[in-house]
Amino acid sequence: MVLAGLLSNSTPSPLKRAIRAYRALDLARTPYKRSTRPPKRAKRLNDTELARLGARYGSGVTVYELAIEFGVHRTTISQHLKAAGVQMRLQPLSEQEVGTAATLYATGLSLANVGQQLGVNASTVYQALKQHGVEMRKPWDHPLQRGLEEQL
Repeated sequence: MVLAGLLSNSTPSPLKRAIRAYRALDLARTPYKRSTRPPKRAKRLNDTELARLGARYGSGVTVYELAIEFGVHRTTISQHLKAAGVQMRLQPLSEQEVGTAATLYATGLSLANVGQQLGVNASTVYQALKQHGVEMRKPWDHPLQRGLEEQL
């Protein structure tokens, strides 16, 4: 009976058949298939489009929205706007603005109030002051509150 089991022509399990078929594949020699699509050409904006681009950005449209509208990358939009001398939004504070922000912050104003005076977000003020080594005070260590406590 053992001899019959060894000599029988039983079919291998599906897993063994799959492994054998996988090993029969010569994956190392599979040729690289190149794309048949031609490479995309960069779209160039004409003078009319560049003028419209500046006007649309000035009206409040974001760089991302303009990139979709004109069919180019957002960095291309930014480059065209900078080349045209357009003041970009959401830029970090200049050195002069950082000095002003540090002075205002030292007088006891909150980051939100400093940002409001400079026309930027409080997080922008925080990042700029932190990068320039200004020591940030703790929320409970507010100079204006300290003055009120001393009066009481």
